[in-house]
Amino acid sequence: MRRAHSHVKNVEERVSPNSKPTFLADAMLGSIARKLRIFGFDTLYVAHTHDDEILKIGIAENRIILTCDKELFKRILKREARSVLLRGSDDLKDIVHILSKCGIASLHFRSVDSRCAVCNGLLIKKKPSDVIKDVHSNILKRQKQFFKCSSCKKIYWEGSHLTHIQQTVKSINENMRKIVDEQFNRLS
Repeated sequence: MRRAHSHVKNVEERVSPNSKPTFLADAMLGSIARKLRIFGFDTLYVAHTHDDEILKIGIAENRIILTCDKELFKRILKREARSVLLRGSDDLKDIVHILSKCGIASLHFRSVDSRCAVCNGLLIKKKPSDVIKDVHSNILKRQKQFFKCSSCKKIYWEGSHLTHIQQTVKSINENMRKIVDEQFNRLS
C-alpha cells in the first residue's frame, strides 16, 4: 500500500487478537462506518462533532479513531490514542487498510454478527411472525429470517443486497491476501 495511508504505530500492538476492534469514524467516513457495522464491527459515527469531542470519546471508549483529517490525526498521535489515517476516496481500499492495521487477516460475513447500519445497535434474530406488522407481505413470503435492531427497531433480512455484500467481502479478502503476500516477499 502507498505511504499516504498511515497509522499510529501502536494500533497493531494494542488490539487484542481475540477481540474485535471498536471504531469511531469521523464525519467524512459515514459510508465506511456503515460497512464496518454490516461486517459486525462496533463503529460509532460522529457527524457534526468537534475534533475535541471526537478525541475525548475515542480515548474514553478505547476506540480506534478513523479519520481523513491530517490535523486531527496529529492531535490523536500527541494524545497517544489509537487511530488510522485514511484517504477517504475508496471505501474498499480504506477498509482493507483499517483491517490490516488491526492485524485482521481476513473478513467473514455472517448476518447474525452484523450491527445496525443506521445506528450501530445490536441485531436480534426474529421469526417472520415477530415482524408481521413491520414488513410487507411479499417479503414475509420470501424470507424466513429477520433481524431487528435493538436500538432503532429497523428490520433487516437477507435480500438481494446480500450478493453485493458477499462480493465486497471477497474483494476485501483478495486485497488482504495481496498485502500478506507483499509483506512475505519483502521478508524473503
